[in-house]
Amino acid sequence: FWCLTEDSQAETTSAWEDPCEGVTTVPKSAPNHTIFTSILGKHISSGSVNGITTNVVDYTALRSDPSELRAYLKELCLLDPELTPAEALATMINAYNAIMLAMIVHYDPAESVRDIEGVWTMDFATLNGSKVSLDDIEHGFIRNQGTGKRGLAGQNGVRGRVHASIVCGSASCPDLQPVAFQASTLETQLTSAMTEWLANPTKNPGLSDGTLHLNNIFGWYAADFTAAEGSVQEFVAKYTSWEVDSSTSIEYESYDWSLNAKSDQTIISGGVSVRPCQLGLVCCFFSALCAGRD
Repeated sequence: FWCLTEDSQAETTSAWEDPCEGVTTVPKSAPNHTIFTSILGKHISSGSVNGITTNVVDYTALRSDPSELRAYLKELCLLDPELTPAEALATMINAYNAIMLAMIVHYDPAESVRDIEGVWTMDFATLNGSKVSLDDIEHGFIRNQGTGKRGLAGQNGVRGRVHASIVCGSASCPDLQPVAFQASTLETQLTSAMTEWLANPTKNPGLSDGTLHLNNIFGWYAADFTAAEGSVQEFVAKYTSWEVDSSTSIEYESYDWSLNAKSDQTIISGGVSVRPCQLGLVCCFFSALCAGRD
């Protein structure tokens, strides 16, 4: 529990308190993802970043009262060992997105998640009794990269579609969905997320003069899309009306790593756009502790 002024922002690494400390009871059901849906519903809205149409997050509001986010992270401390593959995958997707939100809330990066040192590899949060990184969740549990075994995405038959659900807190990422993923609706949700992402011309421009212009995620994870449908082009054709096949040339767009923050997260001082903490205002992780401060 802490309040941060501009001078103490660098101390956030040691200040993070894991909500899982002291949790010892193993649940007998899936996590309560409705808590995460509540968080998303309160803090996500339609917007744009650098001309890219995307869902944006009100990190200022979330940072002022992260109690609900911490409550959801507590749901992930220990997991029911009898989760079905669909329940486990929905949990891992939500865990990735929730932990990304928590890292942004905690470290308050100025421009991009890449301003957070070790953002992908840092063992920041507890998941099922172990400290994990975002890479552990995405490339280990979800994709199971390099192990020769099928990850949860493969077990559920969604190796390609799952990439529309993992949100890296950046403008070019797929949109952070306004509701949490649930096992009962997982297939439908992933299909909808992929269809919407491909239909957004500011993220996936599509066909132009015979060349398919796509988000760079399709290039970085081409193996997953190829495993799903035979080629990146054939995967894209399944979720769009674009007339493409495996022979269509592809050009991957440059990736915009700007934070997917609501546009009013900055204020103007002396003609220069700055973040509130740069003016020495108090940034409070728990708003009740800062009540009454001017």
